[in-house]
Amino acid sequence: MIDQFNMRDHFVSLCNLVNQTRLDGVLVQSGELIANMTGGRIALIYLLDATGRNLVLSGGYAQGFSTWAPGSRIHPLQGGGRSPVCPLTQVAFTGKNLCLDNGTAGYDMSPVISALDGVNCPSHVAVLPLARANADFLGVAVVLSDGAIAPWLDRSVARQILRAVAAAIETRQVVAGQENEKAMLAKSLARAEGDRMSLRQRETGRLSKRLIGRSRPMQALREKVAHLADKTGPVMILGEDGVGKEKVARAMHEHSVHSASAFVYANCASLPIDVFAPELFGHKRGAIKGVASARQGLLRKAGNGVVYLDGIDRLCGPGQEMLLRLLETRQYRPLGSDRDLPLAARIIVSARSDLSARAQEGTFLPGLYYRLREMAITVPSLDECREDIGDIVQAVLNGIEREEKRHLKLHPAAFAFLSQRPFPGDRRELEGLTRLAASNAKDGTMLTAEHFQAVDAQSEPENVSTPGILPLPEALAMFEQDLITRALAQTDGNRTTAAEMLGVPKRTLADKCKKYGL
Repeated sequence: MIDQFNMRDHFVSLCNLVNQTRLDGVLVQSGELIANMTGGRIALIYLLDATGRNLVLSGGYAQGFSTWAPGSRIHPLQGGGRSPVCPLTQVAFTGKNLCLDNGTAGYDMSPVISALDGVNCPSHVAVLPLARANADFLGVAVVLSDGAIAPWLDRSVARQILRAVAAAIETRQVVAGQENEKAMLAKSLARAEGDRMSLRQRETGRLSKRLIGRSRPMQALREKVAHLADKTGPVMILGEDGVGKEKVARAMHEHSVHSASAFVYANCASLPIDVFAPELFGHKRGAIKGVASARQGLLRKAGNGVVYLDGIDRLCGPGQEMLLRLLETRQYRPLGSDRDLPLAARIIVSARSDLSARAQEGTFLPGLYYRLREMAITVPSLDECREDIGDIVQAVLNGIEREEKRHLKLHPAAFAFLSQRPFPGDRRELEGLTRLAASNAKDGTMLTAEHFQAVDAQSEPENVSTPGILPLPEALAMFEQDLITRALAQTDGNRTTAAEMLGVPKRTLADKCKKYGL
């Protein structure tokens, strides 16, 4: 009858215990429940810490003190052999109840008394072990009462309530641990995101040295390049002639994890179908009539690097179909071979901005366009970011200073002139015009509008009656000068790379540059 009465009496307290969502609330409710169950006046709960070597005073309840809470204290668990014996340590090691109804002689009660912090210590003490669901030691509950405690501990209801208390504490500890891990993970993710953004900013800062311009379209372009640099799929770079599509492709490769691998260039306009396949895939010895030796294709030559197909819109129809199959299967077969090879290189292509319309008209393979547009970048024209003209000119002048040791500056009036001048050849034309304007300038000169106007005047035909007709040597020289100027513009003035692109020795290119004042 007593058990039934107490269980009914403590039912509300048990419900409150189960409904607690915080560990500190569980500890307070547990202290009150244990004190009421044993007829005690004070209950303290010590929990084993993460090291397993200390008991930490984690909560408590004192009858008649609604706002009382014990201060947090750490009690090291000491081994046997000490005199007097600490009751907390004894229960922790034995796992059995310790009831001191007949006095505390022989026991060191200082850990309990100090925890009361001025509250009068009752004469009867009981230390009760708390166990986890797997029977591992969880902690102890210390009950202090003005009357005997032992009779209360012999009842089944006491054991049930102690198990309920231990289960509630263990559950809240697990939840608190999970919430703590979740919070730490959130902080870690936030730091990782911050590091990623910082890295992206550093990458876009490095890209600004190659993809020049402070305008918003150029900033967006650099962010897109940094975003796509370490991806593996094919990329399509769209833009009109002269905007610098190859620079974008090279910048993307240089900022990827495979930047140490090769960057292989191919001009699709010069690759008819009978040349496209052996050039791209390679061929075995004897596979092509009249060609005795084998050839390593561009895909094999690039390795894990990049194969850049310039002017994909000028590629013949069968070549487009071959490229589409290569992208879909990621395998290719050299001519004359009987086995496929895996595609290791990344494919980057460039095309003019009207490729979408051409795909809709059917003059460009729609399937290839849809496959390539999954990762597409549009390079803004100079008309979209004319505020970048000064930066582009200054970059060219900086290149001249590094290569030729000539220090040149741009006059503000020249910038105003260039800002109003049309550039049908886009950035390439602006860079070439700057090099030509600087070709006859002496060291320390400030380039004015007259320097650029003089270049424009020289480009006009002298014989108006026969426009477009020039002596062959002069026409060839103009074509050669323009070709070299374009190559230097595309390579940021790097003569070694420009010589490789033009297929001539570096010394030959140096002589040509000297001849034309480039």
